[in-house]
Amino acid sequence: MVDVSSSRLLFVNYHYIRDPNAYEYPGIHSLSMEGFREQVSWMGERFAFATPEQVKSFLIDGRPLAKPSVFITFDDGLVDHWQAKREVLDPLGIRAGFFVCSRPAVEGRVLSVHKVHWLRSHTKPDAFAEEFFSHVPESLRPTATAPWLDAARRTYIYDTESAAHLKYALNFVLPPQLVDHITSVMMAERGVDELEFCRNTYMGDAELRSLVAGGHVLGVHGHTHEPFARLGRQLPSEIRINHDYLTRASGIAPRWISYPYGRKDAIPEADMLDYLFAEFGFDLGFTLLGKWNDGTQDRRRLCRVNTNDVQAAAQEMAP
Repeated sequence: MVDVSSSRLLFVNYHYIRDPNAYEYPGIHSLSMEGFREQVSWMGERFAFATPEQVKSFLIDGRPLAKPSVFITFDDGLVDHWQAKREVLDPLGIRAGFFVCSRPAVEGRVLSVHKVHWLRSHTKPDAFAEEFFSHVPESLRPTATAPWLDAARRTYIYDTESAAHLKYALNFVLPPQLVDHITSVMMAERGVDELEFCRNTYMGDAELRSLVAGGHVLGVHGHTHEPFARLGRQLPSEIRINHDYLTRASGIAPRWISYPYGRKDAIPEADMLDYLFAEFGFDLGFTLLGKWNDGTQDRRRLCRVNTNDVQAAAQEMAP
């Protein structure tokens, strides 16, 4: 008989899976492939790996899991994720969820978030901030009294205070078009071709088709990776481009969606979620509000943890 009290599901999310020593400066916080392999092994010794079918059965149909289980997800659509699938997950028969942005494939343009990461990893921190804000109109430059400083510290808990302020300003405060323009200028000044960068950084149609063929889940993550809560009336169009591209590339309409940045202030309001789920036929929506799911959560706001929080989350299930 299933012990319902042990029927819990933990979604563990990953971004960069690559050598963390490959970059001179902080900016790309990656986990090595070997580190990923070790964490997957560590989780497998303690929990079951749920299949996509078991995830849906538990969260949609209310059928309990036999034991506490884990499901791995990846955000953004990096080629790192396809390599991690091929080298680590496939040999173990583990299926995962891949949430993919579409601008790199549709427009040949790098996501702003990844331009920022790359630039910061190749530039001294103070020099990057100075160079970037030299392009920002003075009226928009952050000040020491900015009301969002506390939110920045709460959002980027693994960063230094100055890095947290910088990242929050880039991702949540400054106009997205401005950040996109400035980072493209800075990349071009360093001789980086965006189209070639896209080819080397993101999964293409062939990789996406192979994911679906292998029993993995392909999901929506936005066209541009901007926080959905900031997009207002533009959000349905953002989702439509992403949804239609993934459908064409894979042959299957995506039914899962994850929210870029995943924090409370990045998630759309309830009425917008109602519209998106009805319009696009989504079944499940994923945040980065880290904790276990026990089947009582709103299916549009499911919880995930990132790789840094796995052991802490595991302690919650310790007897």
